Amino acid sequence: MRVSIWVYYEDIMRARKKPIEVIALQYTKDNQNELLELLKTNKDEPVRCSKDVIYIQKDRGEIALYLGNWVIYESYTDKCFWSIDPDIFLKTYDKVAGRENIYSKRVYEVDCIEFKSLDDNDIHAVLDFLHILTTDELLSSIKQQGYILIETLEGLEKLYLSEILIKGVEGEYYPVKRENFDKVYDLV
Repeated sequence: MRVSIWVYYEDIMRARKKPIEVIALQYTKDNQNELLELLKTNKDEPVRCSKDVIYIQKDRGEIALYLGNWVIYESYTDKCFWSIDPDIFLKTYDKVAGRENIYSKRVYEVDCIEFKSLDDNDIHAVLDFLHILTTDELLSSIKQQGYILIETLEGLEKLYLSEILIKGVEGEYYPVKRENFDKVYDLV
């Protein structure tokens, strides 16, 4: 069994978040029904509720909106709803004065990497960025599936070719479609 322990520093990029405005609501017991109705307006992403967790089905996997999390809607990018941990939300968003439920992303920098191809070196680079040891079995599985499973704070999501993997402000990882990355980030 071959194991990778290389860190591909040349593949790691630094990106700066743009100050884009979003609609944001915090999920509370009092607004669960209202939030469910809002989420159901996106017919491409079915939702279901299980006690205090709302699940949103994405093309890359199902994400969880936990009680206390914030849900954001970015009309500037994919026009989808996303769940954000409350501590991370408070560190990365500011309320826009005089506008109900409108927040602006703070400008901050993150490390990221592009999933360029299914070549061994490109897979190794992403897995090393995640601090995952690469085995022959894992490499073969990724090549067969065509994606890398990413453990995010909201659940397992798929990172597809040409997409960007972000390491967030709390060390959390999340995949971003390239077209959304280009709208929300500038390379430093």
